[in-house]
Amino acid sequence: MRGDLSLVKLMFIMLSIMNANNEARPQRTLIRNIDVALLRAFVGVIESGSMTAAAARLNVTQGAVSQQIKRLEDFLQKKLVNRKGAGLAATSDGERLFMHAQRLISLNDEVMGIMTAPEFKGSVRLGIPYDIVSPFAAPIMQSFAQAYPNVRLELALDSTRELKKSLSRGEIDLMLSTESHTPKGAERLIRNDLVWVGGLNGSSYTKSPLPLVLCNEDCLFRPAMMESLEKAGRDWMITDATRNMDATFAILQADLGITALLETTVPNGIEVLGKEQGLPELPEFFINLYTPANTKNTVVGELANHIREQFIVWRRPQALMTA
Repeated sequence: MRGDLSLVKLMFIMLSIMNANNEARPQRTLIRNIDVALLRAFVGVIESGSMTAAAARLNVTQGAVSQQIKRLEDFLQKKLVNRKGAGLAATSDGERLFMHAQRLISLNDEVMGIMTAPEFKGSVRLGIPYDIVSPFAAPIMQSFAQAYPNVRLELALDSTRELKKSLSRGEIDLMLSTESHTPKGAERLIRNDLVWVGGLNGSSYTKSPLPLVLCNEDCLFRPAMMESLEKAGRDWMITDATRNMDATFAILQADLGITALLETTVPNGIEVLGKEQGLPELPEFFINLYTPANTKNTVVGELANHIREQFIVWRRPQALMTA
């Protein structure tokens, strides 16, 4: 009997020690990983406002995108997308996720690029319109040169209309454009407001007819400016078509006329004008990316990816405000 009591006492002590050890051992946190493919579908829907457009961009079916959005919402236990008018928009939780999702996708693509990129050599020719060389060209060129130091990046500057002709003739490998819409075959990178600009403390906007300055005769901002002025009943005249942005800015700074620029390309020394100066509202514009339908030059695809990554950064409001 005494032996049985000793055995019970020993078992009680052992159980107490085991329980104490379990309480002292830190609880492991369950690590959960977000599928980047789900984030890519979410970002595609928010940026395009449409399941159909996102599916086309990702080269999957609309049903697949819808399922990916549902899987992401189930995983995070949050409603991320709501219908807004004829399109789709992020909920408050979706807005919180959006910027972080962009960063995760960008980092994922950067790591994949670093670990899988072959040693490319040769050259690639990028066309950029005069009006967006600054601030967009330099970061793209710098990023690409760091990733592929043995590839020569050649820049071709012209109007959007002429660059499209050059692309169709094979004279350039890919191009950026500034347009009032995103045509079939193009990829929308960013939406930008078109704004009136003139010299600091200038008075050109008060003159009649209103003196307009153009970067070139083929400038796609030209019809937008003229149409808005016609609707407002404002007389205008073309004073200069310079084919050179530095010359355009010099004319503006001399208060010899006004013009229209994308809001994120307005340089120092130039003033944004608007309703307070009696000028009509201008339409929104888009920066689009054009790549050839068929090309054997793998470097072209790599440059296109670098361009997309840079515009992911520029789509963030704080980047646009400080550009």
